Amino acid sequence: MKHILLLLFAFPLFSQEQLKYSINFTEKTESPVPVLFLLHGYGNNEKQFDELIERYNNNKLLIVSLRAPLRFIVKKNRWYEYSISNGDTLSNQTQITESTNRIMKTIDYIKNKYNIDETKIFIGGFSQGAIMSYKLALLYPQKFSGLIVHSARLPVEFSIIKSSEHYQNLNVLIIHGNKDKGLTTKWALQGKRLFEKLGSNTEYFETNIGHEMTSETINKILEWLSYFEVG
Repeated sequence: MKHILLLLFAFPLFSQEQLKYSINFTEKTESPVPVLFLLHGYGNNEKQFDELIERYNNNKLLIVSLRAPLRFIVKKNRWYEYSISNGDTLSNQTQITESTNRIMKTIDYIKNKYNIDETKIFIGGFSQGAIMSYKLALLYPQKFSGLIVHSARLPVEFSIIKSSEHYQNLNVLIIHGNKDKGLTTKWALQGKRLFEKLGSNTEYFETNIGHEMTSETINKILEWLSYFEVG
């Protein structure tokens, strides 16, 4: 029995491979192309953004939708586990760190596989995926030109790098529904205030919906992307 336990602990608790993903086209291009990485919400998968990808009707932008590494039901995945105790959200920081590392590894993999314009790398997501996007943009602002946050709050734990210059080059779109009962608009406004304080070019879009992505919010995302000549 001891030998079995030793073998079990000899392997890492988490895989270090890049994540599974779907992509809107697979051929390399002659000219560098911008890229948008999308992170789905808790209990969903990379197919959550199919409507957005289908409605994007040109080849100016590579869209990569990532699948979270933690599965708990068939086709249902999460970036980390969390619980709410006495009104406070408790998040599994070990899982968050692992998901963060694997997202960055996948981003590097895509950059090496495709002809990516590294001055136009966008990241975004919905709900828990948007929280992870917040985390990544705050940790590595120099790696991203844009951040899309849909129906989310700031991470429970996050850090800000000392140099604010990189945040000043970051473009941020925050989308939230004023009927969202799970995450009220106060959480979205906290993110808005933080990035405004950091000097990011921040746009806040509030609309009359709940905790959901709609045709209206997809239109907003596509409109916002068009400002950077990728939509």
